[in-house]
Order: sequence, then structure tokens, then C-alpha cells
Amino acid sequence: MTIATHPVDTALELAAAITPRLAELADPIDRGETSPHVAYQLIRESGLLAVMIPHDSGGLGLDFADYTRVLAEIAAANGAIALGFNMHNVAIGSLFEADVEALGATGVAFREWVIGEVVDGRKMFASAASEPATGARLRGISTVYRRDGAAYVLDGHKSFVSLSGVADHYVVTARAHDDDSEIEVSHFVVSADDPGVSFSTEWAGTALRGTSTAQMFLSDTRIGADRLFLGIEGMSLFKAVRDPHWMAAGYLGAYLGLAEAIVGFAAQRLSADERRRTQPADVQRLGAMTVALHATRALTMAAARGVVDRRSDQETNATVYAAKHHVGETAQSLAAQAVALVGSAAMAADGPMQRLLREGQFCSIMPAKPADCLDYVGRAQLGANMFDVSNHGW
Repeated sequence: MTIATHPVDTALELAAAITPRLAELADPIDRGETSPHVAYQLIRESGLLAVMIPHDSGGLGLDFADYTRVLAEIAAANGAIALGFNMHNVAIGSLFEADVEALGATGVAFREWVIGEVVDGRKMFASAASEPATGARLRGISTVYRRDGAAYVLDGHKSFVSLSGVADHYVVTARAHDDDSEIEVSHFVVSADDPGVSFSTEWAGTALRGTSTAQMFLSDTRIGADRLFLGIEGMSLFKAVRDPHWMAAGYLGAYLGLAEAIVGFAAQRLSADERRRTQPADVQRLGAMTVALHATRALTMAAARGVVDRRSDQETNATVYAAKHHVGETAQSLAAQAVALVGSAAMAADGPMQRLLREGQFCSIMPAKPADCLDYVGRAQLGANMFDVSNHGW
């Protein structure tokens, strides 16, 4: 008798096969000595690009909770690559949560095209939403589109586009050029080789070079009408309000993995010190770090499981925002505690902690930012209707 393997076990096995190499690449990529393309080629070849695609369509068929677990495993080895990989799933993950029967013929055709690109072509998608003036907010974006016969033409400027030069397709947010409404936003799929698409040089940040982040420019970029996401105009913001988990917290697992790597580093260093590993004060400090890690893991996984069990529920969404805030604050606190516990050795240039410390800081500037998370949770606690777009500040 053959015992069926749970999809998450298969995904974890695929991740385990490449995480040792991803860990080896983390510091060389961070220092600019190795291209992140090497790491993303491992992702492509592993089959993990199809992690969210249903099993009966050739994918692994993970739900959001199991995906969060797998992302944490990758991030514990290489946080930057996990964050980049997440942008592929942010771009397409919502497709596989929708009721297929409710999509209509156009939506189904679009969904099948994406499946074919990922499963058969091993193509990578990315999200291109952030703009210089508005950040990741969907309201007030300046990128516009217009209809031209059977095509759409896009013009705009996107900032902080992860997987620039790596992904094959980019899911771009835009508003109609003749509509001043801030709330009717659409998503389109633009390919890297489409006319009028260009990228700036890579963003020179203090960390996360592995995300391959750059600016994206669209100039009279003409795409077919079949590249309108699900064939529906103007619904993107409303979708993000009802189901914010991808946009606000798709990378929960990535920062959970970073937090786990930080505690693991501190535990390894303390364990290797014959004198300090028996000192009650040091052991207790590590114990406190471990408790904090357990707490943020529990909240993170509760939020992710809530998305699976009670998606489009206000309480679930509030928990998602709470988890985003908690894991970010916890990762940064744990990094500071690890440095204090280990001492100057933690900041050795050839050691991982200095990279983990820098990478952890970025959770505070990725959407939803800490203040936005607290604003959402506070409004929800006061009984506000969080399905009303006007109650959202971002």
C-alpha cells in the first residue's frame, strides 16, 4: 500500500534539497560577489515555482499556511532569496484561492495561461506595485493604461520591483488614464521583453541584494487584452481590502525564517563556548529569545491558518496585520539581543549575523508598515468596517 505524501512534505523536501546551497550563496550574494540569478535558477529547477498551483494542474497545491512554513525554511537559509521568491507567489497566489466556477471563461483562460507558464515553462512572475510617490499603496498611483483596439497600452514608473531582470513576467498595477478615481485599480501582466519595458540599475541597499530590486519603466507598452488579470478591470483595491494576506503579509514566513536563523546563530555560538553555556544568566537570555521566537511563530502560523480556514473574515485579516507587525518587531529585537549575547564576534564581517541584522531591519519598511498594521488592528478592535476602503490608510 502506498501512503500519500502531504503536499507540504513534498515542498519541504524540495526546499531541503536546495537550502544548503542557498545558505552558501547568502553572503557572496550580499557582498555582490555572486549574482542572485544563481540562487533563483535553483528555485526554478527545484519545481518550487509551482508551489501554489493546484496538484491536479501539475503543481504542489499548497495553501497559504503550508506555503508560510516552506517560505520560513528557505528564509532560514537565505532571507533575501526567500523574499524574492515570495514576490513570485504574491503575484499569482490569489489566482488559486478563487472559486474556479466563479471566474468566467476569461478568468479561467487567464488562470490556465499562468499555470502553463509556470508548470511547463518554469517562468517566474513578480509584483510591480510600488511607486516613488505612493509606495505600495494602491490608491493614488500614477501608472496609467488606455484601451487601444484589442490591446492595452501602459505608461508609468514603478519603484522597488523585486526580481527585476530575473522574472519573466511582472504583474503591474495601473489606473485608467481618463479616470481620476483612486480606488479603481487594475492589474496587468507585462513581460520583461515587451516593447517599452526597461529597468534601472540594481538598487544599492544596505541589505537584500538577493532580491534583485530595481526601478521599472513602462513607455507605450502594448499588451494584449488577455493580459488583464482575470479579465477584470478596477477590482484590485477591493480584492486587497477583502483578502490582504498576500499584499500585506505574504512574506510572513520569510521574516519568521530570519528570526529562526538569528536564534539558531545565538544558540550555536553559546553552545560552542564551554564557559558561557553553563552560565545561568546567558542561558536564560537565550531562553527568553526562544520564548519570543515561539510566540511570533505561533501568531504567524495562526494568521496563516486563519487565511485558509476563514479567508475574507475581518478577524482573520486583523490577525494577519497583527502577525506582520509582531514578526517584524520580534526579528529586529532578536537580532539586537543576539548581538548583545554573542558579543563582538557576532559582527564579524565574514559571519552571518551582520547580514541577518541588516536584513531584519527591512520588515519595518515593507508593506504593511508597522504603523499601518497597528492602525488596522486598532480600527478593527473599535468595530470599524474594515471592508470599507475608506477605513484603510494605505
